[in-house]
Amino acid sequence: MTITSKLVESARLRKFGSLFAELFLIVAGILIALAIDGWASDREGRQQEATYLELLGRDVAEQRQEAEAQLAFESDKVAKARRAYTLLNSEDPAAHEAELGTLLTDLSGRRTVYISGATYDQMVSNGHLQLVRNQELRDQIVRHFARMARNESIIGKNNQDLVDDIYTPFLMGVGISIRYGAGTTEVLLTRGTEILQEALGEDFTIMSNSVLQRPPDAESWDEIRRNVLFRMRIASVGQALAEALAEDAEVMARAIDTELARRDR
Repeated sequence: MTITSKLVESARLRKFGSLFAELFLIVAGILIALAIDGWASDREGRQQEATYLELLGRDVAEQRQEAEAQLAFESDKVAKARRAYTLLNSEDPAAHEAELGTLLTDLSGRRTVYISGATYDQMVSNGHLQLVRNQELRDQIVRHFARMARNESIIGKNNQDLVDDIYTPFLMGVGISIRYGAGTTEVLLTRGTEILQEALGEDFTIMSNSVLQRPPDAESWDEIRRNVLFRMRIASVGQALAEALAEDAEVMARAIDTELARRDR
């Protein structure tokens, strides 16, 4: 090989070496950029996960408050039904007409339950539920909100089908006048009665509960007893459902708090 050919070959080898070096730098730059982008994306995903968990925790706290309020309501109805049933089984139920009238009409009241799930619904609709990386926690969240929705529906159905459509019409059917206390809705309804008196004259009064003035051996007392037990059963089921709602919310809250604490370590 001549000196000239050796110089050409040396230049060619240097050119290839330089090309490989440039290719290496390009590939390395791309890999580094992808790694940085992946790290940034992962960091953003973890931040979104933390935000969603905090929002879910807030919703679950609201669920627990709602469940506890419902539990207090249903427990009160159970207690009032028990008191009414005791009076109905006394020697002379008519002697307790005023208290019985108040208790029986108070049992016609019911409370609408609202279970907050805005964050969960949003996560499901936009596909962000997968941001919760702990699969066990993610599955627990899905089961929790499914149970909450089911129990909310059952309580609402019981209110509508059993209290509104059966118990309250029973009171009206036997002629028990519904009287109201001092709550916001009751004040409005009481004002409605005052308007009736203004329209019909001062002598207008709501008819007395004659069914509650009958002799102790009257068959109507048995019908009232049956319906009080029926209303008490509705309230006891409502109490059990509210207890389950509160317990589920407490368990879910602990699970979310545990996950957030684990992330902070």
